[in-house]
Amino acid sequence: MSLDRSSHSYLSGLKVRMSMNDGRVAHITPLVPTAKLHKTTLLKFLGSLRQDGINQVYTSALRPREQFFFRQLGFIVHEELLLLGHDLSTPLSAPVKRTRRGRRSDWDRILEIDAKAFSDFWKFDEAALLEAIKATPTCRIRVGADNEISSFAITGRSGRTGFLQRLAVDPRYQRTGMGRSLVADALQWSKRWFVNELLVNTQIGNTGAQKLYESMGFSKKSDGLAVLKWNANS
Repeated sequence: MSLDRSSHSYLSGLKVRMSMNDGRVAHITPLVPTAKLHKTTLLKFLGSLRQDGINQVYTSALRPREQFFFRQLGFIVHEELLLLGHDLSTPLSAPVKRTRRGRRSDWDRILEIDAKAFSDFWKFDEAALLEAIKATPTCRIRVGADNEISSFAITGRSGRTGFLQRLAVDPRYQRTGMGRSLVADALQWSKRWFVNELLVNTQIGNTGAQKLYESMGFSKKSDGLAVLKWNANS
């Protein structure tokens, strides 16, 4: 199966995104429980990706039960992540810095900030940004904008569960309260919509982000997440 590399594609309960930064890399996200995915179909699909010149495939962040399914297909752990949650039962801080709604015209600056804030593997291209925005039925994009756009956050909700999908601050504006203000905004928005819990994940080594979230009332969940990797040459 050949894929249109400029867009998302779908196959048997999976969303497939080709990397715009590296034409040899694809990213997949399960859209249904792994019990409804078919191993034979996915193995054939991986074979077709290999023929198309794709040599690495990464999953989205998966819970342990989902990881087991992909391990059976030859995927291995690429990176483990912390999962944290906030039940919104405690008093919430108000943003101390000015934020506003993110617009389509802000995307270039948002991607610039993202590239500065994250390593090559984690940074967004435009397709990944769009995927984060469309990951939940309802989404809110906020940017920190005292003078110029210094930071952004993407928060989504599905039913009574909220997700802080992305938080990035330009390194020049870190430790100025911008990240804290965007997290406060996400928490307040979630509570207004009667969300029961706001979830966020972060890299295990990102102690700065972990301390920020925990200082604002998030706590670690018992079941962490992991991104898995399939290598065509293994």
